[in-house]
Amino acid sequence: MINFMHNFISKRTKNILNFIIPVIVVMVFVMPFFVQAATSVTDTGNKTTTTDTGNIKMNIKIDNPFKQDTIEGLIKTIVNDILMPIGGVIAVLMVMYAGFLFVTARGNEKQIGDAKQALFWAVIGAAILLGALVISQAISATINQLKAS
Repeated sequence: MINFMHNFISKRTKNILNFIIPVIVVMVFVMPFFVQAATSVTDTGNKTTTTDTGNIKMNIKIDNPFKQDTIEGLIKTIVNDILMPIGGVIAVLMVMYAGFLFVTARGNEKQIGDAKQALFWAVIGAAILLGALVISQAISATINQLKAS
């Protein structure tokens, strides 16, 4: 049964790769030839770019991705918009993986030990993630207090 599943997964992976690799090659090497480039680009100096593509004129506003031009804004953006979403998903996936290890252990002491260790490290990782959030909020509060005085 396990050999059958391994062969089934191997064949499925090869079929998927045989489809995905040509698609990626087409997207990287062929699609750029079909994209019409801008004929002229002007910068007005206030983060607004006017692009003339033939008869179509577009105004494109480029916002600061860090939302604020301060260290506090940088820290908040990194923690709230990058670290927490990605780390949260990874933490949930690791807890689910540990649960999968518990289910597949079937009473084997070594596998149960491995599952316990995986769950332990998943919880430690989630705690570190929450600790980073608390520390960033503490830094933010300290910066705000320093600004006020």
